[in-house]
Amino acid sequence: MGTAAPDVWETIAEAVRDRRDRDRRARRLLARSRMYAAAALACLIVGGILICMPRIQQLIGDRTVDRQARGVSQSAAMFPSSSRQDAIRSAVAYNERLYRSGQPQIGEPVFDGKTKGNFEGDDEYRRQLSVNGLDAMGELLIPKISVDLPIMHGASQDVLEHAAGHLAGTSLPVGGRSTRAVITGHSNLRGATLFTRLGELDEGDPFYIKVMGNTLAYRVNDIRIVSPTDTKALKIRKGRDEVTLLTCTGQGNTLRLLVTGERNSMPDQAPLPGDAPSDTKQAIVISLIVMAGVLISGFAACRSRDVFGRHVGGHGNGRR
Repeated sequence: MGTAAPDVWETIAEAVRDRRDRDRRARRLLARSRMYAAAALACLIVGGILICMPRIQQLIGDRTVDRQARGVSQSAAMFPSSSRQDAIRSAVAYNERLYRSGQPQIGEPVFDGKTKGNFEGDDEYRRQLSVNGLDAMGELLIPKISVDLPIMHGASQDVLEHAAGHLAGTSLPVGGRSTRAVITGHSNLRGATLFTRLGELDEGDPFYIKVMGNTLAYRVNDIRIVSPTDTKALKIRKGRDEVTLLTCTGQGNTLRLLVTGERNSMPDQAPLPGDAPSDTKQAIVISLIVMAGVLISGFAACRSRDVFGRHVGGHGNGRR
């Protein structure tokens, strides 16, 4: 019996060493698995950011131009009623002269970044519907595609980077018989949506112009694609009250998409802006981005707690 005790102690010591070796191996494996999990999580977060960032940038840019557009309408609404009516009468007279002239010059709708602006030296044009002496003349609302843009004088590159531009040589957007205002906008900019989704409009969809405290409703009645030089497609049609929305389309932006709407009365022919069908696609995109952010943050929090909140090898309770 006396010789058995050393063997027993050696067996126990060997078992302890084996247990420690297993614990060390388990800790190394757990540390390695956590390192891989952390790397996978980092890749997931970075990938999610890279995927969502362009759309997030556009959403941020859209909110900025939305505020600018509302600011234009709010500023115009603060003008005395007599001043607003004078501005409308002046614009109506301008449109009548334009129609009688036969529109000899329509600003070229080519967004090449080289043209500073159309009718740059036409002081009378620049004065029309000028809100607080600025180039803004109104606000464009297209609820179906979440467009809310200020309308500026001219279609220069500077204007189209952040707003919709009124194409000089076409009617001012105050409505009336024998008028056709052409509103231009960029597509596929990185920093804002602008007219990127104009092609989603269908016949019958409403859009709205806010100018000098008045809201004009139009319903889409014609959609076509033309060449950049086809300015005849932009001319006034006798007796019609129309607005045409214009943007680039086609491979290399070599063509022009024209979406034309005819004036409708509210609320019998067209709904009020707040009652118009809203943009479900943008709501879905925003919800997906928010949901992805929540899931990534929640997963990160769970992994962080797993790494830092417990000890390895089942020793978190302090017992061996």
